[in-house]
Amino acid sequence: MVDSDLIGDPGGAVETRRGPSASPRETPVRPTASSATGQPSSGPRSSRLYRARHVRWVARRPPEAIPARRLAVPPGPRPIPRYVYVPRWGLRDVPVEPGADHRNPLEALTAALLHALRLLAGALGLAAIVHLLRYVLLVVNRSVPVAGWTDRASAFLVIFAGLVAFGVFVYATVVFTRWIITLRDDAYRRHALRDPRPRWQIALLAAVPLVNVAGAAVLLHEVARIRDDLEAERTRSRLTKLWVAWALVNVLAAIAVVTRIVATASGSIQTSANGLAAVVISSAVSGVFAWWLGTRLMAIFGAPQDEPVPSRRWVAVA
Repeated sequence: MVDSDLIGDPGGAVETRRGPSASPRETPVRPTASSATGQPSSGPRSSRLYRARHVRWVARRPPEAIPARRLAVPPGPRPIPRYVYVPRWGLRDVPVEPGADHRNPLEALTAALLHALRLLAGALGLAAIVHLLRYVLLVVNRSVPVAGWTDRASAFLVIFAGLVAFGVFVYATVVFTRWIITLRDDAYRRHALRDPRPRWQIALLAAVPLVNVAGAAVLLHEVARIRDDLEAERTRSRLTKLWVAWALVNVLAAIAVVTRIVATASGSIQTSANGLAAVVISSAVSGVFAWWLGTRLMAIFGAPQDEPVPSRRWVAVA
């Protein structure tokens, strides 16, 4: 930046005159002190101009580097914002439904399976009690005739208890099949895999009576092998004991059904009593097994297993 006072130097350092007699190419210049003494000039006029005392340098930022002007903050406390409506921005608290189930599908089906097995145990226990009353009436009828309404009432209770037990058995079988499918999906999903068995095959192996004695065992053994949080040897031993008990229960149930069919076809009171005794034993054992099955399945697959801690430790003394 050059001051305007530099134009027309008051000291007369530089003068340029043109008169009418001067030619365009001739410009009389007043000699300077250096030229008068015979010393060469220090440089052109521009160099001397920038070294003059009337020249100053001003540093300026480029326009893109100039920061925006800040707005002045009014002094005093800031006003509190007030809204004439409910603001919709920010976090929204979704109301929690009191009856909603927030568990994952496997946990929900596990609880449903435990409930179904407990219900089945109760229904089988009721059927065993009703068949036991019918058996007592048949034994008494051998020596003392019983009233007709007593015989009809006991027969009605036997049929009713059998239908209830059968209905609960079907419900428990459906829940058990869904639980196995979900359990296998969860186990394979932990390893980013898909269940290699199709759904219809799993349903066939887990839901068909007598087939599920071996089929369900195979399905659950595959789950135990792929689950990393289960101790392999311990889980295999538990499942083996479980399926041995299941096989015995199914053998008793098959014997009871066959005996009951033969007793109904024979028409003999003694044979009917024997069929009722077989049904009573089978129903009681099946009810106890259903209750125990729910407890064992929850213990095996309900939570990760820890290594058993021995109650006594032996320390070698040197």
